[in-house]
Amino acid sequence: MRVTANTTSENSLFYIQQGRARLDKLQELISSGQNVNRPSDDPIASNLILGIADKIKTGDQYKSNIDKTQILFQVTGTALQGMSDTLKLAKDLASSLVNGTSDLNTRTNAITQLQALKQQMLDMGNMQFNDSYIFGGANNTTPPFSATAPYYQNPGPGDETALKVEIGNATTQQTNIPGNQILTANTATSQPYGTTNILQTLDNLIADVGSNNVAGIVTGATVLVAGAKQLQNAQNDIITRITRLDSAAKMNVNNKNTFLTILGNTQNVDYAKLGVELTQQQTAFNASLSATAKITQLSLLDFL
Repeated sequence: MRVTANTTSENSLFYIQQGRARLDKLQELISSGQNVNRPSDDPIASNLILGIADKIKTGDQYKSNIDKTQILFQVTGTALQGMSDTLKLAKDLASSLVNGTSDLNTRTNAITQLQALKQQMLDMGNMQFNDSYIFGGANNTTPPFSATAPYYQNPGPGDETALKVEIGNATTQQTNIPGNQILTANTATSQPYGTTNILQTLDNLIADVGSNNVAGIVTGATVLVAGAKQLQNAQNDIITRITRLDSAAKMNVNNKNTFLTILGNTQNVDYAKLGVELTQQQTAFNASLSATAKITQLSLLDFL
């Protein structure tokens, strides 16, 4: 079989184009710093990269949920601590009156103080975070507590909905404490912290002090002790939730670091290796150009 000059030229051009393509590919890798710049470069690696990117994006959402919830728990903890401090003052005041007093001024002053303490409890029960009432459940756009019975209404303005957010894969965290569980709990339903209706107890105590009802005052002081325990249980629950969020946050960071490592190993180029390959390819390409140039200079006389 005779190899014609035309066949030689076509073969030379093909190999030049192949060399140019490999050279361009190496230069693209060095310029982008990425092994995969389009799905056709490596379909398997592309799927892996896309999957990892989705996991990182999901992890970032978990982090955002955790960060916001941690702040919300800090606000909730502050409100619960304020309630506990206020209730202690009411309990101490009631304890000072358990023997009763016939002095009208003393009882009047005590009533004024108890009314002010009750209002403080209401104010903390109606505390807001980002324009939402933290103890209002799902219906949290209006104050959940009022000064008169039933104090915390369901339905509306307060309700018992447990609000949750995702903090990990198939893992959620309740972000709220419905107000009825802390200030208006009762024995009618199962309650996680206690069964004391603190607001009703304060109203009863105010009435008993006004009428100098010693038995009622003693009962009120005793019930407030149970109310204090109820608030302490709620505070402990918030501390437990914060600890769980801290653990979830650490796990989220570890997972993200793992994904970034895998992504880097898959996607990031080895510049040292590419530098050697680029030098070799440039040498081969220049040699191909030089050889082709010599072949194309031959004429018919060279074959006679």
